[in-house]
Amino acid sequence: MFKGITRWLHVSDLTQVALLAVTVLATAGAASFPAQAFDEDDLKRLIETGECPGCDLRGSDLRRLDLTGANLAAANLENANFFYAILDRADLTDANLRATNFSYGRAIGADLTGADFEQSLLSYADFSAARLVESNFQRAYVHKTQFVEAQLQQSNFYKTLIHDADFSGANLCGATYWSGNDYRRSCSVPLPDIEPN
Repeated sequence: MFKGITRWLHVSDLTQVALLAVTVLATAGAASFPAQAFDEDDLKRLIETGECPGCDLRGSDLRRLDLTGANLAAANLENANFFYAILDRADLTDANLRATNFSYGRAIGADLTGADFEQSLLSYADFSAARLVESNFQRAYVHKTQFVEAQLQQSNFYKTLIHDADFSGANLCGATYWSGNDYRRSCSVPLPDIEPN
C-alpha cells in the first residue's frame, strides 16, 4: 500500500492540501496494516529481550511499542509497521526498513548507519541526533520529519519526496539530493593534489 502511495506522490503534481490528505489516509490505514510472514519467535525475542540482531520481522506489527535501546542490527524489517513506535538509542545498523510505515515513529539518538528506508512512509517521524550515515531514503515520503542534529553523511535522497522536514544542524555532507547531485555545503572535502607543470 505504502509503495503505491510513494510511487503516486512522485509522479503527481500535489498541493500542500493533497500532501496532508495522503498523510492522514496513510496513517489512518496503519491500524489495518497488512500482516506478512515473519518469524514469531523473533518477534517474541525482541519484545522480551530487546535483542534481535539479524531477525526476520518482515511485515511485523510494531505499532506503539517502546523499543528504546533495542538491538535490531541487520534485521529484515521490510513492510513493518512502526506507527508511533519508540526506537530511541536503538541499533538499526544495516537494517532493511524498505516500505515501512514509520509515521510518528521516534528514533532519537539511534544508530541507523546503512539502513534502507527505500519507499518508506516517514511522516512526522523524529530522527533527531540519529546516526544515518550512508542510509537510503530513495523514493520515500518524508513529511514534517525531524532530522535535527542528525548525521546524514553520504545518505541517499534521490527521488525522495521531502516536504517541510527539519534538517537544522544536520550533517548532510556528500548526501545525494532529489536530482542526483551531492550536497557539499559546509563539507570539508579535501582538494585533489595538483601536480605543477
